[in-house]
Amino acid sequence: MAMPGRTIRRRRGVILLEVIIAAIVLALGMTVVISLSTQSMARQIDGERKMTAAWLADELLSMVVVEGPRNFANAEPGGWIGEDARDGYFPKPFADYSYEIELEAVGDFQPYKVAATINWMDGPRKKSLVVNTLIAPRQGEEEEELPREPLEPLDREGRYYDDEEAAP
Repeated sequence: MAMPGRTIRRRRGVILLEVIIAAIVLALGMTVVISLSTQSMARQIDGERKMTAAWLADELLSMVVVEGPRNFANAEPGGWIGEDARDGYFPKPFADYSYEIELEAVGDFQPYKVAATINWMDGPRKKSLVVNTLIAPRQGEEEEELPREPLEPLDREGRYYDDEEAAP
């Protein structure tokens, strides 16, 4: 015949063992979840930096198109990036990014080979994004820029109000 005190002690030992195993499984699960969320945040930050670099490269290439490849090389970066711009660096809030732009003329009427490189630091590592494209030079004579004003004065009140409402 089994003694009643021994079965209770055995059950308590089994329950304690189950609690310890459950705590270990829970700790491992939490470690995996925390690790995955940390990796997810790091990849999100990396994606944001790459997206910003792509946007800055697009801006550089757009300015090459606006200025024309021939004129772009002689233009001051402060005129098209901002007052705080220096050769190779963007102003705030993009001061962490730098740029290099290469223009290679192929022929008189051939498009220029243009390479825009955006660099940034990701911790101790330097990362970069390179965009290569062809941009045609402007053809023809330079046009005189016309003044940017309307040919006729604008009647703003007449545009938005009926004639009866506009007259007092």
